[in-house]
Amino acid sequence: MQRQVILKSAALLATCLSSQAVIVWSGGGGTDDFYDSNNWDFSGSGSALVASPTDDDMTITGATISEPSGAFTNIEIGDGLSVTLDATSFTFANNNGFSGVNDAGDVLSVLNIVNGSFFSAQFAAIGITINVDATSSLLFRGGGDPINSQIEKTTINLEPGAQLSLASFAEFAEQGADIVVNGVTFADDPSILSISGTTGTAIAPVPEPSSSILAALGALALLARRRK
Repeated sequence: MQRQVILKSAALLATCLSSQAVIVWSGGGGTDDFYDSNNWDFSGSGSALVASPTDDDMTITGATISEPSGAFTNIEIGDGLSVTLDATSFTFANNNGFSGVNDAGDVLSVLNIVNGSFFSAQFAAIGITINVDATSSLLFRGGGDPINSQIEKTTINLEPGAQLSLASFAEFAEQGADIVVNGVTFADDPSILSISGTTGTAIAPVPEPSSSILAALGALALLARRRK
């Protein structure tokens, strides 16, 4: 079962990080408003406006953004679509965050945080998967279920080296089923995070003894076959 989870998580991460966004942040608007169409280059998309939920993949590269949307609202990423923060600092100035679409479906929305990016929000909710690479960090400022899976599953996939900060140490245990490193949840194995204060740094899980033994036996069998 754990092997299936690992393979599915790895496949999802590879797909998300290799996808090409076609709406690109230009910063041409007068504010950092995500919904200001003047901030985006639509030349690679059939869209001309920022829809809600979003209707195409979107990328923000090399920017510093303080997004001003109203408190306790959310920016919806469309089903099967992604927003990628690439070498970008993105902070929701008010108490809000990204979410998927409340449609009781099983198609995930994706937020990629890569290449030294930093993302700060109050929460993430409703069927969104957040992928954080080894160079990047994520902060949830809110307490009381900031990684919200009450309607649809929300998952934080951390590469070893990625950092996740929560409002308190207790939140890590409370949110543990939604925090994943290489397919292993914090609820199943707390050693996947090295926690200092309220920040956890992802660590590659140690293989189960049975898995290590099987790998060693496989290597020995391959070596014996080659000698024949």
